[in-house]
Amino acid sequence: MRKKDENQVIRITPPKDANEDNEMLTQENFDKICESILSKFNVAPLAERISEKSAETSEDFLELAKSANSSRSALKYAKKALELDPENLDASVIVAEASASSPDKLLDKYKKLIGEAEKKLESEGYFDENCIGEFWLILETRPYMRLLMNYVETLVECCKMRCAAEVCEKMLRLCNSDNLGARYRIMHIYAYLEEEQAALKILEKYPVDDTQMLLPMSIMYYKLGDLKESVKYLKKLRTLNKDTIEFFENIAENDFEQLLYSMNPFGYRPDTIEELMAEGSENTFLFGAAVTYFDWALSKLKTMK
Repeated sequence: MRKKDENQVIRITPPKDANEDNEMLTQENFDKICESILSKFNVAPLAERISEKSAETSEDFLELAKSANSSRSALKYAKKALELDPENLDASVIVAEASASSPDKLLDKYKKLIGEAEKKLESEGYFDENCIGEFWLILETRPYMRLLMNYVETLVECCKMRCAAEVCEKMLRLCNSDNLGARYRIMHIYAYLEEEQAALKILEKYPVDDTQMLLPMSIMYYKLGDLKESVKYLKKLRTLNKDTIEFFENIAENDFEQLLYSMNPFGYRPDTIEELMAEGSENTFLFGAAVTYFDWALSKLKTMK
């Protein structure tokens, strides 16, 4: 019944002379690498291998829906995928997104899908104790986890931060390895809500210093008025990310949008200004709620030894 993906970690070793600042391997980057490798063996890209005429299975039509150029086409292919497999949750999500008239309507659709998915997964034993914590290792639970992440993003869009935090907390209970990065989203939400103890628990569970953990911690303590703690995390950020001062200078000079346009659309290099810019673009709710923090932090950075 349960199929564990034992080979879930994919490692690509760079050549010996590669720059150590290797670009983060996003799913999109990985897909491009795969297509490049396939092309060397004269294997056509996925989009060329599957067409409306050649598509046969629910998964075929799901792939067509994902690569569709319009919401109308995506909706058509996703509905066809559901005709062939009514339990194709990823297809149901695409139908919901393509047919919702507003973010609030989409939340209603997501909530219904989550309820249905949880009922099904529970009946199949996936909410048993031996599965909790491994929801990304189990292939059948991945669509549910993707749905939860989409739900979080829409809750944030609707400014329903406490609800978004609760869904992230659920995701982290279900998947200890946090393959979808819910810990980064929830850390920014906790900083926005000024929930210190909850944020500290996340740091305890994922103790490795990370750009997208350190910055929200510094912002949170600034908001709480604990400037000593804010500076502590700011120092850690400067030590970890060599572009920290440059990032804060660009914000001070109102070059944030210009930098966004110059970013690599296929991902970012960890612990560089690219990651800080990606973090800012994905968490505007926190940055907008702490505008004065950045001038203050820049002044502290310039005096640090």
